[in-house]
Amino acid sequence: MACPFDFNAYASRGEVFGITRVSRRPELAGLGFYGIAGALVATTATQVAMWGLGPVISFSILALHSDRVQRRSGELSLEKYQQTSLMPFLALLDGRQTLVTLQDELVTSNLVAAGLLAFFLSAGGAVKPSWVAFGKTRV
Repeated sequence: MACPFDFNAYASRGEVFGITRVSRRPELAGLGFYGIAGALVATTATQVAMWGLGPVISFSILALHSDRVQRRSGELSLEKYQQTSLMPFLALLDGRQTLVTLQDELVTSNLVAAGLLAFFLSAGGAVKPSWVAFGKTRV
């Protein structure tokens, strides 16, 4: 019996569409990038190991393991395996995917919303709305 809630609204597009053109495991790639950012802002070797190398290595191993398990069980088809890459942007760089098809599939309003949110969260106090007060206490 299948789940009554189908969160894959684009199931009719096939296996390779949208963000999977960039990486087969986009959620783990995002967490890996978070680990790289943690390593860049770390000030001690312990922080680099804890917030940088640890997450990058863990999520890389998890992505490799997920691929292996899904290949063995048949969930990862040969077509998707050949057309996509586990490493982000590698399929775009080596020609298995094209940037034009990725641009056609991305929703512009989502990109604008993500860009504005990233801008407001990274702009410091200059442009940040008053309701965004991460890590700051008001006196």
